[in-house]
Amino acid sequence: MKVNIKPNWLLTSGLLLLLMLTLSTVWQQEPHADQTQQRSERINLALRQTGDRLLDLAGDHTSAIPPVRQLDEHTWLLRLERSFEYDSLPPILRTALRRHQVSGDYNVSVLRCIDQTLMLGYTSKVYEEDRQVACSGRDVTTTCLNIQLRFLEPTSQAAWSWKTPLLVLSSIFITVALMTFFYRQKKPVALETLADETPLLRFGQSSLHPQNQQLLVKGQEKKLTFRETKLLHYLVEHANQVLDREQILAAVWQDEGVLVGRSLDVFVSRLRKLLQDDASINIASVHSVGYRFETESPTG
Repeated sequence: MKVNIKPNWLLTSGLLLLLMLTLSTVWQQEPHADQTQQRSERINLALRQTGDRLLDLAGDHTSAIPPVRQLDEHTWLLRLERSFEYDSLPPILRTALRRHQVSGDYNVSVLRCIDQTLMLGYTSKVYEEDRQVACSGRDVTTTCLNIQLRFLEPTSQAAWSWKTPLLVLSSIFITVALMTFFYRQKKPVALETLADETPLLRFGQSSLHPQNQQLLVKGQEKKLTFRETKLLHYLVEHANQVLDREQILAAVWQDEGVLVGRSLDVFVSRLRKLLQDDASINIASVHSVGYRFETESPTG
C-alpha cells in the first residue's frame, strides 16, 4: 500500500523540531556569576530591611542589624537578638523582597538561636494564596531568634550572551510562521465558541465560577481567594450533608502537608459574610462534628 505524506505536515514537523531545539539551547545556557552575586546582595538587603522593620515594631530603634549569613546557594539566615511579632513577618518580608526585585517561591523558618529548634514557619506559596499562615497569633517570647529564608528554585538566572537575541528572534519567526500556517488551514471560528464554557455552580440565589474564583450573590460579584473558592466548591458539592471537620480539612488543605483546624473556622466565617445577602443559604455548625451547607434550591 502506498502512503502519501502531505508536504504541509512535513514542513510543520520540521518547524516544530527546530523551535524545540532553539528554545532548548536558550534554556541550557550557563548562568553568569555576577548575576548570582547581584541576586544574593538583593536578598541580603531585603532581609536586613525586614529585620529593621521587625525591631521597630517591637519598640527597638537602636539595636544594630547583624550581618546576614548565606548558608548555601539557596539559604540565608538573619539573627535577631530579641523577640518580634510573628504575624508581621510574612507581609514585611514579602514587601522587602519585591522592593529589591527578588522573585521565586521560598520557605521561612523561625529558629531558636541556642539550639536551632524550629519555632514557627510558613511557605510563600500558601501565604500568597490566602494572606494567612499557620500558627498566626502565637507569641514568640524567645530572646534570640534566627529567620531562615530558603528559596525553592535555583537562584541563578540564565545568562544572556550574543547568541541569545539571535535564538529568540529565530523562535519568534518560527512561531509566527506556524501560527500563520495553521490559521490558513482552518476555517474561521465563530466568536461564540471562544467564550468561556466552564459551567457555573448555582445554589440558592448565588453562583460560583471556580476557574475564575468569582462568587455572584444576588447579582453582586465578589472575588474569592484560592482557598475560599476550594472550600465553597466542596461545601456546595455536598450541600445539605453533615460534613466532618477532618473530612473537610483533608479535602481542602490536603496539599499543605499540615492541617490547621483553626483555619477552617476562619474560612467558614469569611464565606458566611460573603453569602450573608442570600437568605436561602446557610452554613450551619454541627456541634462536635463539623458543618452543613444548607440551601433551599438544588445545586447545578
